[in-house]
Amino acid sequence: MKKWILLIVTLAVAAASALAARLCPAVGRVVDEQGKAVEYASVVLLKGTQQVVGMASDADGRFELKVAPGEYTLQIQYLGFDPVKRIVRVEQNNDLGEIVMRNAATRIEGVVVSAQLVRREADRFVVDVANAPSAIGKDGIELLEHAPGVWIDGEKISINGKSGSKVYINDRELRMDDEQLLTYLRSLRAEEIQKIEVVPVTGADYDADSSAGVIRITLKKRRENGLNGSVAFNTAQSGYIGSYSPSANINLHSGRLDFYASAWGYLDNSKTISDEKTVYNASNKGLTARSEGTSNDRNFGINAGSILEIDTRNSIGAEVEYWRNRSWGPTDTATDLGDGQQTANTRSRFDNHNYGNNYTVTFNYIHKLDTLGSTVKLLADYTRRDSDAGNDNTSRTTSADGTLDSLYRDNAASIYDVATATLALEKNFSPRWSLKAGAKYTFNDMRNNARYEYQKNGAWLRNDEQSYTVNYTENIAAAYATATAQLGRWSLVAGIRGEYTLTHGKSGDIRQNYFSLFPNANISYALSQEKGHSVILQYARTIQRPRFWCLNPQRWQISDYTYQTGNPSLDPAFQNDLNITFVLAGKYTLTGGMQIVDGEIQQTMLADPDDPDMLRIAWVNFDATTNYYVTANLPFQPAKWWQLNLNAVYMRRGQRVEQHGAQQHFNWAFVNASTTFNLPAKFYIDLSYAYQSRIDLGNIWVMPNHFLQAGVKKRFGERFVLSFSARNLLDQGQKVGAAGDGFVRTVNIRQAWGKIQYRFGVTWNFKSGKAFNRKSVEAGSAEEKKRL
Repeated sequence: MKKWILLIVTLAVAAASALAARLCPAVGRVVDEQGKAVEYASVVLLKGTQQVVGMASDADGRFELKVAPGEYTLQIQYLGFDPVKRIVRVEQNNDLGEIVMRNAATRIEGVVVSAQLVRREADRFVVDVANAPSAIGKDGIELLEHAPGVWIDGEKISINGKSGSKVYINDRELRMDDEQLLTYLRSLRAEEIQKIEVVPVTGADYDADSSAGVIRITLKKRRENGLNGSVAFNTAQSGYIGSYSPSANINLHSGRLDFYASAWGYLDNSKTISDEKTVYNASNKGLTARSEGTSNDRNFGINAGSILEIDTRNSIGAEVEYWRNRSWGPTDTATDLGDGQQTANTRSRFDNHNYGNNYTVTFNYIHKLDTLGSTVKLLADYTRRDSDAGNDNTSRTTSADGTLDSLYRDNAASIYDVATATLALEKNFSPRWSLKAGAKYTFNDMRNNARYEYQKNGAWLRNDEQSYTVNYTENIAAAYATATAQLGRWSLVAGIRGEYTLTHGKSGDIRQNYFSLFPNANISYALSQEKGHSVILQYARTIQRPRFWCLNPQRWQISDYTYQTGNPSLDPAFQNDLNITFVLAGKYTLTGGMQIVDGEIQQTMLADPDDPDMLRIAWVNFDATTNYYVTANLPFQPAKWWQLNLNAVYMRRGQRVEQHGAQQHFNWAFVNASTTFNLPAKFYIDLSYAYQSRIDLGNIWVMPNHFLQAGVKKRFGERFVLSFSARNLLDQGQKVGAAGDGFVRTVNIRQAWGKIQYRFGVTWNFKSGKAFNRKSVEAGSAEEKKRL
């Protein structure tokens, strides 16, 4: 495979030299009246009324447009500024200089360059949230649900069907478990977000543990000295949930100093009802069960950071963050297990709690090397999480043999430490050539202690078979280099990352050390520069390291005859991803690709070796997985007042769970359609539909599901936004199943995210003085936090 990729790169370079059309770059910089950069402005060149090429200005306001020599109309637009339109002549090496945008006397409403709303760049999709009326009043989850290739099933986020995707906010990864991550994203408001980038396949400048892709969320930035912020409150109500989400943020800029802080909370009371049927083929037994669980969540987070510009080339930044999560609640179950002649009735209560504290400290130093955007960065991060989780369980089983009462409990304390140090160089030699290189060291440490006890004759006795102490230490040293070249119609990116890993602990105090290379290549060719047609070929090799909580062998009793546990013997998985993307008109995309995974980490359901009536959900390494997939993204704007977006993913999945076993094949499909109508008086109507086909993972499956949403929003000036929506109008539950040696299990689940609910939200934006350029502290421990 490596030889094949090298051959492709070599042939592409040769072809670029021979076939590249004579295109001239037109470069420039967009600034405001004070000379400050205008980020993410829409910059296009027109031939008559036809758009030839377009892009968004970068973080320094710079842009580079490549077209054939000739005369064009340059048009620049950004909300809050008067549009710029001028005639330019493009010849060899054009520098258009600084182009000044003036503040609009009245704020522009609905200025949108449709080609920029959802566009495909060389390695990612970009959703221009700031210029999308459909985004008003939505939270982070609702925006991601409509991003190309992204799927959220209420529990986790995936890109093109690959679970475990990482999420960044302003270049910093959110290192949380799935539930915490979704809770935080719900606290984000669309009014805070500038753009969302979806990177399905990552390059060598990302940690190799990014096999499921990356989602990058960039928060809005302001200009000039002053103070601004927002306060928001959202609530969701239904028969299964009552949630309340307050949030606030404040940003201050004065001279060379930036300060920012934010706080959010999430309080809810929810319930889950499930009905289970299990058939035990070997013993001719049958089981029916009903579980009703309640959960109380009291979560909040705060963060504060500051950046000081020492001079025009040097800056330092620091940020502190604290998160607290508290959840607790009982689950009551009623189970009947019989063989046709006699039945055992079990009534139980599983009362659980999960408390955690999370602390993060970040420091960085950034030195600008030149005026082309070249930088040297030194990043250091430290994160600690401590958690306390436990259960108090009571059961009473009644059968022909009498009544048996059981009391048992457990408590697990865990401490996770993550520290990283990064040195990164980004050198731009010219608008055509750039280089990224760096080195990184990561230290991960996990300490787990659990005590399981049962009551006998009024005394609590330790269960030595289930109690455990599991410690795991991981050291990762990495170095990478990535080169980028713009050769006429060709764009080439090639890189390689080397990682050496030393681990100690896991199961049986085992030591492991291994070195791996992770190459990547990205080749794009503009089929028609004028019409925005292009083709992109990508390859990357990545690694999937087990998340820390997957390695934790804590046992969670889900129902009377089902429990879940981690697996400290998990090994990392390695993935090769090869795909080709066709882009039409700069925004319509069709991607086809193949993923080959060795040792994929997934869950499976097995019979307990000591009690075959008891089933356990455990994490395991699959032997081999081969996926073939096709994705399509079609953003439309049939009229100025109507936006429509269609996303679809199809995957042909081949999986072999056991070594030398038979390979099974399954078909997956995800479809999402959303539309927004912009009405007079600043009213907006949103409608969306999503479909998920049956999903098979090992011996576990999830049945198809449909989701229908509708909502209305009203904007009052620029300060207030009110929103109301009804989600999951089809009011469907979820059906899951599993089949193993000697059993077949099906469960119908009704829970908050799959049932109808009503949401109401209000946002107030405030500012004092002039607007300003809001910055954030860049973190280096990007890929580690997700494993927490």
